[in-house]
Amino acid sequence: MKSYYIFGITDRGNYRETNEDSILIDHEVHREGSCSQVAYEPLITAVCDGVGGENAGEIASDQCLRELSLISYSSQTDIDKTIGIIHNRIKQRGVRLENAINMQTTLCGLFIDENSNALCVNIGDSRMYRYTDGDIRQISTDQSLAQFLYDDGAINEFDELAPQMRSAIISSLGSINQPPKPQYVPLVTSIGDESNTDIIIICSDGISDFVSIDEMQIILSMDMVFDDKIKMILKMAARNGSTDNMSLIGLITEKQLTEHDNAVAQRREAKDKQKAQATQKKAVINADLEELSQQMIAKLREELSGKE
Repeated sequence: MKSYYIFGITDRGNYRETNEDSILIDHEVHREGSCSQVAYEPLITAVCDGVGGENAGEIASDQCLRELSLISYSSQTDIDKTIGIIHNRIKQRGVRLENAINMQTTLCGLFIDENSNALCVNIGDSRMYRYTDGDIRQISTDQSLAQFLYDDGAINEFDELAPQMRSAIISSLGSINQPPKPQYVPLVTSIGDESNTDIIIICSDGISDFVSIDEMQIILSMDMVFDDKIKMILKMAARNGSTDNMSLIGLITEKQLTEHDNAVAQRREAKDKQKAQATQKKAVINADLEELSQQMIAKLREELSGKE
């Protein structure tokens, strides 16, 4: 049975009054701050983002993940049926609650069964990436109007659409107009089996719209501990002007985390040792120069005294 280390952050951001994002880590739903957990397969970890422009997105995202947190996932789980039930419950709750009708949420989750088979489940425009040994690729495909029109050949560039049209999604949980159309992407290889570094990143569009895939790759390749890399991605989104809630999850096998962070610690220790040695060497040189300087001054004074 494999164990995985999961680190997640969800943040309201600098512009939104409320946080409509939620993250799921080992059966626990979080709405603010950072959290970490070692989890054992089978497991589900996911990000939900309440759909902008609709009512009570924060309720929809929270409910979706709380429903998922109750599932005892396995290779026998009927995911289509599960998603259909969650969709209907969100829709029904929206009808009952005041000012919540048509509340909706995205869902992007990693489902790992008891056999280490991993599956990306995506509804909407939250995203999943996989970083392996220096290379990163996007696993999910945005279910957005812009992506649909681009794939259909109706537009050549996303910039041809107005910003509000680019961000419109065509599939979600909770919509009263149509059921979700989940996208399922099986991961070809088990996480951590064939790579020295194998990291899964799941994030809301408050991250992916403001951190390019190249920037994400650079951050994940930096010589820092795992948690700091995830934090750095969020800081980069904020620095690049993210106007949305920001949420992301990083997952790595516990074995690779230990190897990764130990290697970072060893390199830092070596650098600190080199720095200390350089400082000590510089201090010795400065002391020798000071002594030499004092000897020369004393000799000069002696010569001047003799002349007098």
